[in-house]
Amino acid sequence: MASLNASIKRVATGELWPLPARLLIGRSASCGLRLDSPVASSEHASISWTGDHWEVKDLGSRNGTLVDQSRLEPGKPCAITRGARLMFGAPEETWELVDDAEPAATAVELGGKQARAARGGLLALPSEAAPSLSIYKDARGGWVMEDQEAEVRPVLDQQVLSVGGQSWRLHLPLEAEGTPMIEPGPTLATVRFRFAVSQNEELVDIAITHGNKVIPLESREHGYVLLTLARARRADAERSVGERGWIDRDELLRMLSIDANALNVAIHRARQQLLAAGIEGAQGIVEVRRGHRRLGTDRFEIASI
Repeated sequence: MASLNASIKRVATGELWPLPARLLIGRSASCGLRLDSPVASSEHASISWTGDHWEVKDLGSRNGTLVDQSRLEPGKPCAITRGARLMFGAPEETWELVDDAEPAATAVELGGKQARAARGGLLALPSEAAPSLSIYKDARGGWVMEDQEAEVRPVLDQQVLSVGGQSWRLHLPLEAEGTPMIEPGPTLATVRFRFAVSQNEELVDIAITHGNKVIPLESREHGYVLLTLARARRADAERSVGERGWIDRDELLRMLSIDANALNVAIHRARQQLLAAGIEGAQGIVEVRRGHRRLGTDRFEIASI
């Protein structure tokens, strides 16, 4: 598992586990993190985000929970920070808090054997290599799920989703109350895209302009997917905004000479790259409706290198 925000690591193996806002730990199948040691209790401990910091609590386990070799009093929470070592009943169940950032959207497979965490606000299930479902915040700030057929539906914290024969429980972070106002950054609605295309079209450079700031993006294979959608939107410039640029998915696959999974991966990576660049609402760079896809903005230009 790749490095994640808000995560703990099994010291013995280096296994990383993302931290949702509350993680139940133990041998029970109901736990978000299943422990293997027979000396661990069914519901051994919990790790929770308070809105300011992480804390661990022993749940009355038989063999106890240690934080940096100090035994916890059952039921009494203990604040933890990056680098803290947690032992759940036995040395082989020693874990380290390797990142104490606030929790991201997370999905834990029922049974607690694997988990996925969002990157840049975008969660892919069952994996980023095969994103059958994409979970993200929509323009109104609500969490939604987008499937391969372009159906977009609201999802809720603790909702269970079935994907490819696996069941996953969602852990969605809630907005903190009283969050101070900050100066708004670039959003999909306020930035402008510039596609620079080589003569043989083997190279597509994308740069984003926000005010006087230019944000160049590293060239990636999904750049050509965005370019193709941009050309379709430009060709429909005389149509109404709501009908501009839609391409039938099968026609798009033919134009790009790729399969459906490769298209889903390209869209996921394009969204992820823009989110990593700090573009709020970047999930909308590719809009979907049943059987069709389009570029989610008219604010672009296409130029030759």
